Amino acid sequence: MRDAFHADPADVPLAAAMHALSDPLRLQIVDLLAREGETECSAIYSALGISKSNASHHFRILRESGLIWRSHQGRQQSARLRKDEFDTRFPGLLDTVLANIETHPALQ
Repeated sequence: MRDAFHADPADVPLAAAMHALSDPLRLQIVDLLAREGETECSAIYSALGISKSNASHHFRILRESGLIWRSHQGRQQSARLRKDEFDTRFPGLLDTVLANIETHPALQ
């Protein structure tokens, strides 16, 4: 498996960051990672009730906007929020978004 592209948050334009945060499902992924820390991708699929292919699309957008980092350990894949790096680029944006997310009922 080739390594996925992970954007450096310092190089991400505001429009790309806002696009990544504009989708309700991506917001749920970001919220879950903010609360749980690094999480296996399969646990994210299960928690949100989404397919792997649907999640892969959203993970790609979040990676390319500098919001998450995905790593692989053998067959296990996990994701983590890059909050500190993202906050350096966009101070306060992620905290404001996270404070105003309407949480998916399965995650409450």
